[in-house]
Amino acid sequence: MSIALVSFVMNNRIESNGKQKYRVSETTKERILEVAQRLNYRPSSAARMLRQGRTKSIGVILSDMANIFYGTIAKELENRAYLHGYTVIFGSTEEDTERFAMLIQSFLEKDVEGFIVVPPAGGGKYLEKIAESGRPFVVIDRYNPEFPVPTVVTDNEKAMEMAIDALRAQGAKKIDMVSYAMRISSMTDREKSFRRILGPESKIFHLPFEDVKAGAEKVADEILARGTDGVITASNVPGVAILQALFRKGVKIQKDIKFVGFDYSNVYGLFDPPIPYILQPLPQIAAESAEYLFRLIDIQAHGEDIKGIKDRITLQATLL
Repeated sequence: MSIALVSFVMNNRIESNGKQKYRVSETTKERILEVAQRLNYRPSSAARMLRQGRTKSIGVILSDMANIFYGTIAKELENRAYLHGYTVIFGSTEEDTERFAMLIQSFLEKDVEGFIVVPPAGGGKYLEKIAESGRPFVVIDRYNPEFPVPTVVTDNEKAMEMAIDALRAQGAKKIDMVSYAMRISSMTDREKSFRRILGPESKIFHLPFEDVKAGAEKVADEILARGTDGVITASNVPGVAILQALFRKGVKIQKDIKFVGFDYSNVYGLFDPPIPYILQPLPQIAAESAEYLFRLIDIQAHGEDIKGIKDRITLQATLL
C-alpha cells in the first residue's frame, strides 16, 4: 500500500466538485482507518499547509498594545481572522523603526500570509520590504503620502472640526492643542485642521512619545501662563498626561479649562461635566482592514497581481 494512498485517505481529499480525486475501495479505506486508529495516528495540519504553501497566519504590527486604542483593534482583528480560519501573530513597535524592521523580518521568517501594520514615523522604507516579499499588507491608522499602499484610516481633519465645535459649545474662547511630537499622518492631519480653523493665535504643544509625563509638566505651565481656557488633546495618552499635570497644579478641569479629547479614556468620565471625546470607529477599522487583507490574499492565491491595488478607505469618527 503506497504512502500516497494512505495520505489521500487520511486527508480526505475532495475535489471542488465534491467528488474524490482518486477512487478508493471501501475495503481499502476501512483498513487504512483501522490501522490509523490502532496507532493513534493523526494527520499533521501544519505539514499539510506547508505542502500547500499556506500557514493560515497573518502578522499584525501595532504601535502600543498597552494602549486601549490598539488593544481594541487587536481584539477585533483576532476575531475577524478567526472567522476566516486564520491565527494572528502580534507585535508592538513602540514607535521605533528598528523594532518595526525586526518584527517584519521575524514575521516574514514565520511565513505569515499577509500583514496589517501601523508603521512608525519613518517606517515607509520598511513597507517596501514587505512589498518586495510579495506578501499582501494593509496599513491602518496612518498613511504615507509618498508611498501609497492599501490603507484604512479615520478622517482626522473632519474629526478635528467636530472637536473644535464641541469645545466652543462649552464656552471656550482661547483654545490650544496638545499633540505628539512624532510626525505621523494622524497627528499632522489633526494639527493642519486645527491651524486652518483657529489660525496662528492658537498654539500647538508637542509632547515626546518617549516621556509624555515629563513633557506634560512644562506644557501645563505654558498653558496656564497663556490664559488658555480650552484644550484639545490629539490622543488619549498625552490627553491624560496633561489633565494630570494641570490637576496637580490646582486647575479645576472642565471649569477653569474646558477639554475635548481624541480616543477613549476612562479618566474622561471622572470630571463634571465629563470630558467629551472623538471616538474613532475602531471595530470598523479592524473589520475593513482584515477583510481588505483577506481579499488581497485570495486574489493572490488565484494567481492575480495585487500590486496596483492601493485604495485608501477613510472612515468617519463620532463625538461622544
